[in-house]
Amino acid sequence: MCQHLRTIGDNYGLTCLDCGEVLEGYGYNVQTHTCRHVFQRYDEGYECMYCQEWIDEETYRFLYGDNA
Repeated sequence: MCQHLRTIGDNYGLTCLDCGEVLEGYGYNVQTHTCRHVFQRYDEGYECMYCQEWIDEETYRFLYGDNA
């Protein structure tokens, strides 16, 4: 069992350097494929506040519905 003695963190969260377990938040240096997206609307579309993935209006409506 890892004691998580070596960790790395940023504004997204904290991750253990030894075992890779996410200890807080979304983990260090969150990536698109592991991110729990929180999108912010802009004129050009939507950008995830955590991993900076961009999606267009049509994709956002498909994923989150018309009431999102």
